[in-house]
Amino acid sequence: MNDLKGILIRILGGLGVLAVQIFGLAAQAEAFPSKPVKIVIPYPISGPADIRGTQRMTRTFRLMASTAPAPISDTLARVAAHAIRPDTRHAVVLERHPGAVTTRGALAVLRAPADGHTLLLASNATMVINPHYFHDVPYEPSRDFVVVAPLATMPFVLLVHSSLPADSPQGLVRWLKPRPGEVNFGSSGDGSTGHLAGELFRRTASVNMVHVSFNGGVAALNGLAARQVQLMFAALPLALPYLANRHFRPLAVSTAERIEELPMLPTLAESGLRGYDIEGWYGMFARADTPLVAIAWLRSRIRAVISDTSTRPVLRSHGLRPATMPLEQFATRIHTESDKWAPILRASRLPPPGGA
Repeated sequence: MNDLKGILIRILGGLGVLAVQIFGLAAQAEAFPSKPVKIVIPYPISGPADIRGTQRMTRTFRLMASTAPAPISDTLARVAAHAIRPDTRHAVVLERHPGAVTTRGALAVLRAPADGHTLLLASNATMVINPHYFHDVPYEPSRDFVVVAPLATMPFVLLVHSSLPADSPQGLVRWLKPRPGEVNFGSSGDGSTGHLAGELFRRTASVNMVHVSFNGGVAALNGLAARQVQLMFAALPLALPYLANRHFRPLAVSTAERIEELPMLPTLAESGLRGYDIEGWYGMFARADTPLVAIAWLRSRIRAVISDTSTRPVLRSHGLRPATMPLEQFATRIHTESDKWAPILRASRLPPPGGA
């Protein structure tokens, strides 16, 4: 009898502890957020690419600069803020921390308390490209950050100067072959997705081109218009307003499938560059040691807005696609891309400061 009584006491005691834990978690959930939520944007106002490279511009096409689209990062940050704001009495603050190829923004989040109130809007440049391309990146994505939610994906368009005697990817490759090292391709900066797209094209097509890094996508377009570079891979949101410009000729898209905005353009894969497939993406991240309750609260709200049918046209109008894939698939994609692009990035990386 005493044994049975002891067992019952232990069971009831265990249930009491469990109840306290459950109510404790519920209280934490109700308490979050307990202060304003900051979304750190690690990009400059001028556009989505934060650059640590050289800019070789001698003149500017003012028409293009004055009609530049709003930064992609700002659009996505506002969408995320819209998801969070209705369910809290606290403000959602967008903080810009540009510099050092998005590293300043990443470090700002890592130095903030791990309580879920400071988030990082990051792209594949921050989480995949930078750690392999630059020698001094002071964070390890898989160790230091956790995915809160994927936000959007973004195709790229292969643009050439209209003076080039090439009206197809095959024609461009034929023109490039006998000109090793004589042709420049531009990008929005060293280590940008457009830079990686150009490096992948160079390898896949077996051509030799020189990379020229500009201070942002608009500057790169200016360089293409001024014939300082002969081609570039432009993010779709950047390229769309200028496809009718007399200086540019679009030849292909970078993704595995054609895109609905430009259905007449072939993919590079179907144009003979087997396996060519690259696109940009954006996601929301937090410190890896952020409490799961906070992550779950944020994730459920951001995912709901990204999946909402009313969000799709907003993102599409900026050349973006809602990233509605399962969370596990997005996390796997980050690791897969990191392994896939590492050899190309390390082979084309900048020399370390003070070294060769």
